[in-house]
Amino acid sequence: MNAHRAVWVVLPLALVATACDNQSSGAGAASSASAAASAPAASSAPVASVSPSAAAQAAASASALAFAAKGARRQHAGLAGVLLRGAYESNLTDDQKATLEKLEDGLNAEPTASPSAALKIFHTDVVTGIRASKLDNAKLQADYVAIDKATQASQAREADALNALHAALDAAQRQALVDQIKAKRAAHEAHEHPPAATDGGAPDWVKKRVARLTMELTLDDAQQKSVSALLAKDTSMTPAAMQAKRDASQKRVEALLTAFAADPFDAKKLDLSMSSKSPHDSAERTASFTSSMLGILHPDQREKLAVRTERMGNRAPRNMEDVDGLGGGGPEDEPMMPRLR
Repeated sequence: MNAHRAVWVVLPLALVATACDNQSSGAGAASSASAAASAPAASSAPVASVSPSAAAQAAASASALAFAAKGARRQHAGLAGVLLRGAYESNLTDDQKATLEKLEDGLNAEPTASPSAALKIFHTDVVTGIRASKLDNAKLQADYVAIDKATQASQAREADALNALHAALDAAQRQALVDQIKAKRAAHEAHEHPPAATDGGAPDWVKKRVARLTMELTLDDAQQKSVSALLAKDTSMTPAAMQAKRDASQKRVEALLTAFAADPFDAKKLDLSMSSKSPHDSAERTASFTSSMLGILHPDQREKLAVRTERMGNRAPRNMEDVDGLGGGGPEDEPMMPRLR
């Protein structure tokens, strides 16, 4: 009987042990199955890799974009700026990039002797004259001489820079640069400058300028008529005249680009001027208009004109390609003065 009792005790314990073993085996099998199932998934996951050549191309592209952006931020000198700025977007070697930057740095080596500095002095003298109710003609004549002298010296530096740029590039690079600039200018011209109106648009031009001056100087009806008559005398700013200036500027740019693509090349034999007239022409027209305005305006309005002229003189210079190489916008509007070093 004791033996039977022992069997009954041992038997349940054995069953429990067997069940535990079965559960352990099942769990182990499940674990193994899960690991086995996950192993192929892990081994089949793609591993990102970049070939050395692709990485080098990406780095070169980033470097080119950064250099082009640097060129866009710089101010570029006169007519030569068309080629100098375009070169920043060309495929250049590191040595060529260094040469380009050195050339532009040299153009502005003496900022106090630049045309921009001479123009600033001119504006200062005009402002002084406005507040004194009379412009000092002797000072203005000296200003015109200084503007012309500084502009001529600037154009000589531009010619040297263009000659050095031509020498730094090979024939294929020069042609690619010229083609790139022509395409960009054609797109800009089509977008920004549709065909201009004929002389029939002149009255609208005068009306627009009078409206602006009326707003800025608070002109009364009688003054508006006087200013209208004054502006009508200046035929250099009619739509047809402005189109003629653009056409002449375009011809100078085309001549420069054609010559630059060829070999040999000498920029000193080209016309690098910004206008067919003297460099100080825009300044002289501004002074003449301002002098006439002094007899029309009241004292408080003259002060407004002085502040307006100061603003014009302190305005940051613009790149030539932003204004199509036109020397100035005339006395009745903000002058479109390009960067003149």
